[in-house]
Amino acid sequence: MTMPGTNTLLIGPPGSGKTHSIRTLLDAGLEVFCLFTEPGMEVLGDTPVDKLHWHYVPPSQPSWDAMIDNATKVNTFDAGALQKMAGMNKREYAQFIDVLKVCNDFSCQRCGKTFGPIDKFDTDRAFVFDSLSGLNIMLLDLAVGGKPIRTQPDWGVAIDTEEKFLNRLALGMRAHFVLISHVDRQTDQVLGGVKLFPAALGQKLPPLVSRFFSDVVFTSIEGDKFVWSTSYQGLDPKARNLPIAKSLPPTFVPIIENWKRQGGVSVPSINKVA
Repeated sequence: MTMPGTNTLLIGPPGSGKTHSIRTLLDAGLEVFCLFTEPGMEVLGDTPVDKLHWHYVPPSQPSWDAMIDNATKVNTFDAGALQKMAGMNKREYAQFIDVLKVCNDFSCQRCGKTFGPIDKFDTDRAFVFDSLSGLNIMLLDLAVGGKPIRTQPDWGVAIDTEEKFLNRLALGMRAHFVLISHVDRQTDQVLGGVKLFPAALGQKLPPLVSRFFSDVVFTSIEGDKFVWSTSYQGLDPKARNLPIAKSLPPTFVPIIENWKRQGGVSVPSINKVA
């Protein structure tokens, strides 16, 4: 059995080139599939339509009727009553289910074709999830709908669902996987001090997100150039395919080349294209 693909976590502030760097997966010889939860795919609009595919699922945009109903409840009930509500108009806040449907049968909004389940992709392909910020909104919406006050159990449901989904992507695929996240500063619950973590839900999940990734990369701008770093102050480094260094070129090519040197083989995917 050949080795599965690489798992890479890109963490950085807005505008630091995370989405722009996706194009370098093409330079590494891969066919690329991107699931976006926030706008930004326009920076990839000049890439070949048959080589880079995307599907955009934004967080919920509830109808005006649902928003009126939610606002009426907020205006009518006190905080205690709102907190006890099971959820408000939850059916209009189910975009995470759409995300799962795309994962189960990836449909490209550029070329109009479908490619089957992403876990059937092989090592000639890369799957990119961009980004955690949109996923966070979707999962809280999934748990409570439009309810303005989230209880601890509500948060627990959302966090557990997010952890299971991320683990499924990191551990359940053969294709190369890239997770893109904004950065969050919070106290390290184990060692203390302030550290940089991916902006996942809650306090306990962010330090765990990087467990199943080969490379954890911080993205930033130096002057007028995007750069990567695996040695950024406050970020726990993880570099199996990249050197531990600052000011690295923002490209996936060295990651894929090192994977091949370690025995990785590009195996053609055989799932459907319709």
